[in-house]
Amino acid sequence: MISHLDHIVYPLPEGLFAEVIGQWERAGFIGHTRQVQHGDGRVSAFFRLSGGYLEFCSEGAVGAGEGQDLRPCSIWFCSTDLLADVEGLSPARRAALAVTEKTPLGEEAPAWLIASLPARSPGDVPVSVIQYLRGVGTDLTLLVAENGLFAISGVSLLCAQPEQDRRHCFEGLGDVTGSIGTEEGHLSIGHQWLAFLHRAAQRHSGPVDLARASCLVHLATVDLGRTTAMLEAADFALDHVPGLGLLAQSKVAPSICLVIDTGLSPAWHQAQLLARRR
Repeated sequence: MISHLDHIVYPLPEGLFAEVIGQWERAGFIGHTRQVQHGDGRVSAFFRLSGGYLEFCSEGAVGAGEGQDLRPCSIWFCSTDLLADVEGLSPARRAALAVTEKTPLGEEAPAWLIASLPARSPGDVPVSVIQYLRGVGTDLTLLVAENGLFAISGVSLLCAQPEQDRRHCFEGLGDVTGSIGTEEGHLSIGHQWLAFLHRAAQRHSGPVDLARASCLVHLATVDLGRTTAMLEAADFALDHVPGLGLLAQSKVAPSICLVIDTGLSPAWHQAQLLARRR
């Protein structure tokens, strides 16, 4: 069963990688102790919240036009038993989800199993499922970051055709989420969700530029005032966007856009995650 949103990957030009990591450190996020070196030369750094990570991956080069050489953002779900999940799908869906073993650079034993949904169309945000063969794959502590943020509560995608994208993901993941959402346009994974919003309907003329973002990560905070103050001090643009809420967009890399949510307690969130992992 898919238990939670595991991580969201933001690709960054190599020239912005260190600057964005420094920005997130100034904003008070909890950094993971280890970066990952990929076999193709890319580097990933992680910031952890309860129920998932935000991953930033150096990729491409600056100068060929903004975003031209970068892959789109990607979303990863965590499975408790990926082989069993895939085996339980219909033959057609099972054939579209090949499971591969992945090994960290310089090591021999596999550390993850991965299955990626086929993209509905070029340029779509990829969706993949991961099972950790070593370690739990997520930080389940009740640590609250210095900025008050503590959890990933969901992800919203800005799509040209949200209903088709939602149906595509539902057909690939619906049988293994263990919980099917009732809200229109959402795919629920326990108390977290993947939402599909119409890009054309999200027009806004304020300091947040939604035309430069496709993936909105919803983060829960215990102290909205502290969160907004630290994000603003770290060079994020903040604004209340009708229909979405309080958004924080990195001025360094505008594709990075967060939705700041309140009303979720760390203890409740932790209990929900633990219940899903049993």
